[in-house]
Amino acid sequence: MQSFKSRGAVLCPVSYDNHASLVNALQGVEVLLSAVAINAILAQLPLVKAAKEANVSVFFPSEYGGRCENNDSRLQMFRDKQKVIDAAKDAGLPIAGLATGPWPEYAISPPMGFDFANKKVTIWGNPDTKITFTTLSSIAQWVAHVLKDVPVTELQNKYLNIQGDLVSRNDIIRLWERKHKAKLEVEFRPVKELEERIEADPTDYLASVLAGWDTGEYHLQPIHNDLYPDWKPDSVESLL
Repeated sequence: MQSFKSRGAVLCPVSYDNHASLVNALQGVEVLLSAVAINAILAQLPLVKAAKEANVSVFFPSEYGGRCENNDSRLQMFRDKQKVIDAAKDAGLPIAGLATGPWPEYAISPPMGFDFANKKVTIWGNPDTKITFTTLSSIAQWVAHVLKDVPVTELQNKYLNIQGDLVSRNDIIRLWERKHKAKLEVEFRPVKELEERIEADPTDYLASVLAGWDTGEYHLQPIHNDLYPDWKPDSVESLL
């Protein structure tokens, strides 16, 4: 945290159980950008109340990933994110949702079926369904530019989708094999396995994302990359 302070950031100690401390920290703030982790989504509810009282112009809830607004997912995380969106709307706090698709640095990994170290890939469902991916650094570049150059009034009460790259899992396999001049062993599994996992545990985030990769839930549309016309996001291939 001190490294951010040395670069000009103002650090404000707060307690999420202390409404006054949150309001005080948000005084004079035009944009509130939240990045709470998936296990603390509802911690944003006190932020919503405080931001409204402090006259924050627009609130970016911790969305990222897939679209959470009006998402009927059985996953608890998405239901919690919807509660935050609803709370902001009920409070009259303008929001700007931001969906980015999965972060490939973390999503293209063994827990999600990509075990490149052992040259093995596991795919649940349709391998040709397209998926929006955007790296963390590309997201940061887009957000920083938009907050600097786009009027806040053009962000209020909007749900934005950005896309660094659009590829299927079969595309990822082809890209990796071409780049590394090696073959991958691919195993196909039924989506029913994922549905059973989610039914047994509504907090099984990985199973929910994998199921969404099959259905096209993570093929984001429409795309709002044009809010930063010169944006050059990372490609998936560059990470393989």
